Amino acid sequence: MSAQAETGTEEEAMPTLHVNGYGMAYAERGTGTPLVLVHGSLLDQRYWAPQMGPLGEHFRVVAPSLRHCWPERWEGVGDDFTIRPHVEDVAAFIDGLDAGPVHLLGHSRGGHVAFRVAQRFPERVHALLLAEPGGALDATLQPPPEPS
Repeated sequence: MSAQAETGTEEEAMPTLHVNGYGMAYAERGTGTPLVLVHGSLLDQRYWAPQMGPLGEHFRVVAPSLRHCWPERWEGVGDDFTIRPHVEDVAAFIDGLDAGPVHLLGHSRGGHVAFRVAQRFPERVHALLLAEPGGALDATLQPPPEPS
């Protein structure tokens, strides 16, 4: 995994962090402890806009758009719109922030991505928050079967 920061051009007003050969656009607010917000399916960083200000009063809030999500235009070609590349991208994005372990919050499919980041790269995650995580998580997290 690799990461390289870049400032947006005049045409691209938002910052972009290049990870794994892909430019992840992101929004950022506040200072202090980093809190990375991972959006769900059919969404992008704009999903978090209402929360950015209030959370930014307490944290350095960073909301990236996952691979193939707005502002990128994607025609559905290729096989890299899966959990694995998103997990690797978010882990590299965290590294690229150069801010140490982060608080990681994921919603829906983003919750599944965040869970997998914490599972595969625990040194990058200080705290994990999941809101309605999608996907199958770990079998050990399932409740025990009901007695017969």
